[in-house]
Amino acid sequence: MTHPDEALALIARQEVDLLPEDPDEVPLHGALGRVLARDLYARVDQPPFDKSAMDGFAWDGKPADFLRIVRTLPAGAVTDRPLAPGECARIMTGAPLPPGADRVQRVEWTEEADGRVRFTKAESADNVIRRGENQKAGDLLLGRRVLRPADIGILASSGYDRVPVQRPAVVGVLSTGDELRTPGEPLGPGTIYDSNGHQLAAQAAAAGCEVLFYGRFPDLPEPLEAGVGRALSECDLVLLSGGVSMGDFDYVPEVLARCGVEKIFHNLAMKPGKPTFLGRRGNVFVLGLPGNPVSTFVNFEILAKAVLARLRGLRYDPTLVPARLGREVRRGSADRVEFLPARLEAGEVNPVRYGGSSMLSALAEANALLRMEIGQYVLEGGAEILVRLV
Repeated sequence: MTHPDEALALIARQEVDLLPEDPDEVPLHGALGRVLARDLYARVDQPPFDKSAMDGFAWDGKPADFLRIVRTLPAGAVTDRPLAPGECARIMTGAPLPPGADRVQRVEWTEEADGRVRFTKAESADNVIRRGENQKAGDLLLGRRVLRPADIGILASSGYDRVPVQRPAVVGVLSTGDELRTPGEPLGPGTIYDSNGHQLAAQAAAAGCEVLFYGRFPDLPEPLEAGVGRALSECDLVLLSGGVSMGDFDYVPEVLARCGVEKIFHNLAMKPGKPTFLGRRGNVFVLGLPGNPVSTFVNFEILAKAVLARLRGLRYDPTLVPARLGREVRRGSADRVEFLPARLEAGEVNPVRYGGSSMLSALAEANALLRMEIGQYVLEGGAEILVRLV
């Protein structure tokens, strides 16, 4: 069995053709969550002029008992008339400094009377943000990344109204199993609803992908081969749930081999998710996941996201946060790395009620995963650990 950390290393070492740039640059308001296709550079100095860092009075810094207030400068106001000795300008946060001023006295430390102002306390700083102090035109603005709300603001501040983004990864989802029914259909004896297909499609959509849902396939090689063949021609990542183990009706590995998919690994020292398969044909990856829904969910979080990062040319960085374990966690077998659904609140993490990888309802409470290493039977209550957010 492949250790999950080695599986991630194998994914990171895959040589791939990165997803191409979208042929059309997208409007800034539509770029959130998209992958920036190339590095972008600052178009203007930030700030583009010397500006006041606070509301107050702009002046030349020369000692004076009183200064005469000669004008008021709101943000956006510009004046060419320099301040004379003994003069000051009332200035608002963000307004350009007038000629002749090189510092700002905050309004809280002043007293006004008859058009003049007296300073009641000396400033230790000039309270001015100098032109280009935050960033110079031509500096790297943003490297390739998934664009976050803060990135949108950064791009707007430099005048970008359209940005080059990568084409979204196309993820195909196939569910296998004679027992599956589509939600909304009546259930017969021995049948269950297909939750995996909808869950995987939602996870892929949440990861910023375009999703093609190919539906349910019976436990027969011929229709599955046709579905996989179509998905391989249309997708960047193909996700299958069920049929990857060693049972008499687990046809996925055989079908993938017939479709020209080369195995990267099959079977992980991981719980849930031992039978997981990863392979590729050309630049298209195929991830075969176990049928139990928690296995499917966890494997997408750990492995599918790593594959998507590789296709996008991004570093794979899951969100790990420190937390204190609220109570002891004990298990009877420690031959695999185990990920347990857990709830993180106010810095304390506790496993949720969980009866195994078929218990999908456990994920309703979970917002994190606890990791237990091979050979580790107990996590002590009160221990400081890292948990993975999901």
